[in-house]
Amino acid sequence: MSGLVTGSLLFLLAVGAVAGPAVYAAELSATVSMPLGSSHVTCKDRNDCYIPSDTSIAVGGEVTWSNDDQAAHTVTSGTVEQGPDDLYDSGLMAPGATFSYTFEEPGEHPYFCIVHPWMIGSVTVAGERNEDMTGDEDDMPREEDTMMEGDDTMMEGDDTMTGDDEGGGCLIATAAYGSELAPQVQQLREIRDNTVMNTESGRAFMGAFNQVYYTFSPAIADMERESPVFREAVRVALTPMLATLSVLDHAGIDSEGEMLGAGIGIIALNLAIYMGIPAVAVLKIYQLGKK
Repeated sequence: MSGLVTGSLLFLLAVGAVAGPAVYAAELSATVSMPLGSSHVTCKDRNDCYIPSDTSIAVGGEVTWSNDDQAAHTVTSGTVEQGPDDLYDSGLMAPGATFSYTFEEPGEHPYFCIVHPWMIGSVTVAGERNEDMTGDEDDMPREEDTMMEGDDTMMEGDDTMTGDDEGGGCLIATAAYGSELAPQVQQLREIRDNTVMNTESGRAFMGAFNQVYYTFSPAIADMERESPVFREAVRVALTPMLATLSVLDHAGIDSEGEMLGAGIGIIALNLAIYMGIPAVAVLKIYQLGKK
């Protein structure tokens, strides 16, 4: 009888020795899908913009996101309210693209899609950082230098999108109108996604624009939420831009040349409105003062 018990214990230990590493290995990798339809805000109500929206992994584990939707998305570390925190950013991911990141720090790491800010998720990293495995941080390669893998992750040539060439969250407009579902915010997003981002020149413009935009937009959005007067002032300031951008809805842009022409025209018109009119007003006041 004791031999049977001993044999059973040895068998269980053997199974544990084999199964144990497999369980641990599973904790070192996870996959997240951006499913079909996640570009629509209704996915927020179903909590399936990212599947799963909450992922758990061990320290040193790798999460791989795949864009299974028909629209482009991003996986951007941070929150919609505070903006990107620069831990990782996939850049604009075309349909079918993948993005991977290895988490070395324990804790909860939220992320979102800059193009469709209702898409939010989080990665919970369990355990403690192993200094012996990670080594001197200065000697380790930067994650952003190694996180993009495969030919389909970032596109080259005519399909090229660099990590900075993403759309961008409408943080200022969202704070001004109180909701990402406000008609004005939806108008901006639709023009960007359906018109501007459909051409290479438009994507290049958005990439350059976002480099500047995210240096000040989170602070302005916070000021809007804190001051109703400032929020109303921003609404007034946005009105001319919304009116001029609405031209793109009816322009029927199908080529790079048309995009460049429309873009230059709209920029010139906005410069005339935002700089020309105040300049004329100041000049008139100056002339009246001399009389």
